[in-house]
Amino acid sequence: MNKNIRFLVCLMILLCVCITGCGPQTEAGITTYTRYVESHDGVRVGVPEHPKRILALSSAFDTILLGLIEPERLVGINKLSTYEEYSLEAKRAKLVKPVMSSYPLEKIIALKPDLVIAPDYISADVISGLRHMGIATVVVSSGSTVEGVIKNVTEVAHIIGEDEMGNFYNQKIRKELDEMKRLGESISPEQRKTVLFASSMDGYTGTGSLFDDMCTYMNVYNAPNRIGLPPRIPFGEERVLAMNPDYIFIPSYKGMDKNLADRYLKNPAFQNLPAIKENRVKPLPAAYLYTMNQHIGEAMLAIMYTVYPQLERNSHD
Repeated sequence: MNKNIRFLVCLMILLCVCITGCGPQTEAGITTYTRYVESHDGVRVGVPEHPKRILALSSAFDTILLGLIEPERLVGINKLSTYEEYSLEAKRAKLVKPVMSSYPLEKIIALKPDLVIAPDYISADVISGLRHMGIATVVVSSGSTVEGVIKNVTEVAHIIGEDEMGNFYNQKIRKELDEMKRLGESISPEQRKTVLFASSMDGYTGTGSLFDDMCTYMNVYNAPNRIGLPPRIPFGEERVLAMNPDYIFIPSYKGMDKNLADRYLKNPAFQNLPAIKENRVKPLPAAYLYTMNQHIGEAMLAIMYTVYPQLERNSHD
């Protein structure tokens, strides 16, 4: 073998070593293709092209994922996601094991996920620990507006390589927003109702909340915002009397949350409120309180029809 041939052979071997030595590998030593996505914490993260062992560190992201992929691609699920009154994807969530109520670092690592999607409130130590173990971990901002929720759905879809489904939900929600806008044209400012959505987390649905933003699309006034309450302020008796809402919504967990319902229905201070006297304290699925997912348009339309029943009759005109 002359020198030129030996040189070419060595060069080809070297190139093969370089190629197979770069990027993540399977157990068989075959390189898997990796995409890069931008994480909310400013890190560019390499993620598998088609992740098969996904874990979300949030029930909100569980629900989004269950609308995008089959349950068998998830290696764990938040306990709340399995409650039908809490998640509109609960039936599919029940197909996932194990069920988790917390996310200690060692437990996450033991599940051997190939991709972790984390909300922006998860500890930076957990994020860095997962990345140190070689687990692709992408942080996604929590959606606090309707547009933020749409962005989250499409972003999670992009992270897991399901952009087509992300676009589908984007279009679906926007059609529902268009329908709300069309229906809302028949509601004058004088006819617009004031609503109070109660929550066991006092102030959760107040000024600046996701529900507050949803109200602008539903053509209703959010009671705490309308009287100028700052964000996250509890709804005490005097404040509720000042709000004087047309409707009081109580989250339903297989029936109205009894403690919350009693706080309004059995409180002597509220007995003269028109909403109480005229039976306008209504149950709504608790999932509507936590609709930071692809079902947000459905939830808003359902609430709008509850407040303005005449609109449902006209919804297909």
